[in-house]
Amino acid sequence: MTLATVLSAATPWEKTAWRGETAWTSTQGGVRAVVTEARERLIYLGAPDGSLNLINAPYPQALPTAQNPWPNQGGHRFWLGPQYRWVWPPLQEWEFSAAAAAEVSADGTVLTLRAPHVNPAYPAITRDYAWEGPRLRCTARWQDDGRPYFGLHVVPVDVPFAITARLAAWDEVPAGMVAARMVAAEPPLALPHPAITVEGDRAMLVSQKKKAKIGFAPQALTIDRPHGWKLSVQPGPHEGVALGSADQGYLSQVWVGDPEHDLAELEQLSPYLRGDARGRCASSIYIEAVAPSP
Repeated sequence: MTLATVLSAATPWEKTAWRGETAWTSTQGGVRAVVTEARERLIYLGAPDGSLNLINAPYPQALPTAQNPWPNQGGHRFWLGPQYRWVWPPLQEWEFSAAAAAEVSADGTVLTLRAPHVNPAYPAITRDYAWEGPRLRCTARWQDDGRPYFGLHVVPVDVPFAITARLAAWDEVPAGMVAARMVAAEPPLALPHPAITVEGDRAMLVSQKKKAKIGFAPQALTIDRPHGWKLSVQPGPHEGVALGSADQGYLSQVWVGDPEHDLAELEQLSPYLRGDARGRCASSIYIEAVAPSP
């Protein structure tokens, strides 16, 4: 069997139960993906037997309570930016709602989840998941409501965590990376920083030193995982009319926390988008899990 044959042999999305949650699963080569309706997102990507999840996903699912109003849902999160419009927490339908509907294309290759539409101040979100070669395409779609938004894809991963990213320095960004904005505007990045080591045109970020959210020029964000696996979160295409970008265009971003944080985040942003001729907007990323060589 050739490599091309293996990569083309993704199984159709099939309904299943995943650790007590109604879910859909598909396997491409030696990688399994699981998307649950309860959390309305990709929740597992890794070993086909379910033994190694490369993305952070706590089990069982924890719903908000008075004591813990914003529990970590894990998996592939998607929000509409900028975050300073809504601050925290994310909208209920983005973070803490089950899918209102789930369907699979006639050929079994595309899984679509439709979010409930609770907050009229923001458009409804529809998610698509489909394999493209060895990569899982993760797309969020919405209709233009008169305001530009950017797509913000967040993939949490377990710690310990280290990543090396390419720098792109120029006169307005002499460090080649920026302090990415969450709510308040960020001052210029101050170096040295306990979580950042710079060597030539590369920077390494490590977790559990000091909080930082750093934006890099668009690129694949690739990390080592246990047992020789690798995980890569890559920029994807967008649909609609681009109207500029957040964080000076440094849209491949990494968040690391203090010692008490048990996860880090790989993020990809789209430009600010308005709708195309039919009012459609979409933001995609690719997530790739690479198994260890035999």
